[in-house]
Amino acid sequence: MLWPWWVRLSHWLVAAGVMALWLMSHVWYETDVLHRTVGYAVQAIILIRILVGCFSAYPSARFHLPGLRDIRLHIAEVRQATLPVHAGHNPLGQWAVYVIWMLIALLALTGWLSRTDAFWGEEGPVVIHALLSWLLMAVIALHIVAVIWIGRLSKQHLVRQMWHGRIHLRK
Repeated sequence: MLWPWWVRLSHWLVAAGVMALWLMSHVWYETDVLHRTVGYAVQAIILIRILVGCFSAYPSARFHLPGLRDIRLHIAEVRQATLPVHAGHNPLGQWAVYVIWMLIALLALTGWLSRTDAFWGEEGPVVIHALLSWLLMAVIALHIVAVIWIGRLSKQHLVRQMWHGRIHLRK
């Protein structure tokens, strides 16, 4: 099993939650109790995922910080279209996870700050929150493009892998 069920579940719950939050803000203009509840739920899912990942027996679910050498090697492999099958995220994919989670944490923080007495009525946290939401959407768009592109280069069905948890190679 490449991706255990709880990694896949947390991935799709966070993805659905982030999309729901974005739609609430930019389509339905709902930024009150429901928005905050879903936002904190997404943050809780990420925190649980991090805690469980720290103690996981699955290499793909554990955390590591790919270094500059790993990233350079990965970029060279991408340029040469000779990507190996990774038991988890490739080096740039692993960093993307951390960037996405950090943006979500900053969104939770700025959302919470905008509701505190210290910042009540202040535009700063709200403006930063909105900018972070657009930045998160840009990173997610890049993530989706990378999943398609890297999946084709490595001849893997990466979306299927995140759905079923097993490696799926293209023929």
